Amino acid sequence: MSKPFDDKLNTIKWIGILTMAIDHIGYFLFPGLIWMRMIGRLAFPCFLYSTIEGTERTSNYKKYISRLFLLGVLSMPVTPNTINVLFLLGIFSLSLKYKKYFFILLFISFFAEYSIYGFLFGWAIYWMTREERLQGIAGSLVIQLMFGFSIQALSILAIPFFLMKKGIKLPHLPRYFFYWFYPLHQAVLLAIAWYLS
Repeated sequence: MSKPFDDKLNTIKWIGILTMAIDHIGYFLFPGLIWMRMIGRLAFPCFLYSTIEGTERTSNYKKYISRLFLLGVLSMPVTPNTINVLFLLGIFSLSLKYKKYFFILLFISFFAEYSIYGFLFGWAIYWMTREERLQGIAGSLVIQLMFGFSIQALSILAIPFFLMKKGIKLPHLPRYFFYWFYPLHQAVLLAIAWYLS
């Protein structure tokens, strides 16, 4: 059953969109500016959290998951990773909806962007926000250590946003803008990079 709009989720979506845009501007146009990539590490966990909310809130799960994978397919020509993050989010969503297939979906996640790391990080965020907070936080930290220290570990800095009780009053994002923005802004950046080269 769908749930009413809330400012916390909207705030997290805004953070995800803005940090992802900064990250990809750095990737496509300013590869030497590592600080832009560092800021971008906040985006992925925001997408994971939004997928948890989307999976629980949707009134029609078949349409929700179909739309997620369709966007993944449409995004393939413009994303650096062919099996892009939208596929990982879809696999993660399926594991939330159909928990008995957890290990099968964990294996499948290996082939998508962010791989098993992203899948398990999503579950740590789920556990943190739905089951036991401290266990979820500890799990998030352990997962970063398990997969080696890199700037990706900065993604744990997004955790306080998931634990806040209320969000900031920001303009309401259109219903599917959060996901459509992913391929569209990369297509624009690719065009700009091509033009400048």
